[in-house]
Amino acid sequence: MITVIAERINMTRKSIREKVWARDEQFVINEVKTQEAAGATHIDVNAGGAPDKELDDMIWLTNVVSRNTGLPLSFDSAHAAVLEAGLSICNRPGTIINSITAEKARIDTTLPLVTKFNTGVIALTMDDAGMPEDVDRRIAIADGLAAVMKKNGIALDRVYIDTLVRPVSTNQEQVLFMLDAIRRVKAKYPDIHCVAGLSNVSFGVPKRIHVNRAFFTLLLEAGLDAAIIDPLADGMMGTMHATLALIGRDEMCLEYIQAARAEKI
Repeated sequence: MITVIAERINMTRKSIREKVWARDEQFVINEVKTQEAAGATHIDVNAGGAPDKELDDMIWLTNVVSRNTGLPLSFDSAHAAVLEAGLSICNRPGTIINSITAEKARIDTTLPLVTKFNTGVIALTMDDAGMPEDVDRRIAIADGLAAVMKKNGIALDRVYIDTLVRPVSTNQEQVLFMLDAIRRVKAKYPDIHCVAGLSNVSFGVPKRIHVNRAFFTLLLEAGLDAAIIDPLADGMMGTMHATLALIGRDEMCLEYIQAARAEKI
C-alpha cells in the first residue's frame, strides 16, 4: 500500500491561490473530490500564497476540505502556528505534518506539534548546514532525525523521511544519490516510511510528465512507500499500480486489477 498525498491544493500555484482568495468553495470541493476519486489516501493542504494571509487561508481551507472528505489531511507549512491552526480543526487518524527538518529552529517549533497531536511527520534530510550533496550526508541527517524522534517518543512508523528530490536538469547525479539514500534508509530503518515530492525532478525540462512517471517507477523499485503527487496527472496512478505489480509489491496484481475495474487507471 502506497501513501498517496494529493498535492493539488497548494496556494503557491497561482490558479489555486486566486480561487482561495476569492473564497471559491466549490472549486476547492471539486479539487478534493477528484483527487480522492483518483486514489489519493491523503489530501495535502498548503495555504502559502502570501505570508500575511497564510493563517487565515489555512483555517478557511481546512474547514472546506475537511467537510468534504473523510481522508486524513497533510498540513503543509513551515510555520508552526499555521500547522497548529489546521490541526486544531481537523486531526484524523493518519494526519501528517508536512514538514520538519533537522534544523534546530524547525525541531524546536514543529516537533512539539507532532507529539501534541500524535500525527505522522514528513522529515526532510536537510539541516542548518543546508541541503546535502551526497548520499552519506543524507543518511547522517536521517540518522539524526530518527534519534530525535525516538528521544521524543515518536514511533518510527509515523515518520516519513524525504531524502530530497533535486532537478535532473541541474545535476543528474542527484537522482542516483536519492535512490541510493532510499534503499539505505529502508534497510537501516524498516519501520520508517520514505516519501518524495517527485515532481521536483522535472523542474526546467519540457513535457515534465514523462520524467515524473519514469522517476516514480525508479523510486518505487528503490523502496518508496509514500509519494506527494498530482493523482490526476496523465498516467501517474496507472504507472504506480503497474510498477507495484511488476516488482512484486502487489500480490497477484490485486490492487492493479481493482484500480482498473474501478476505472482509476
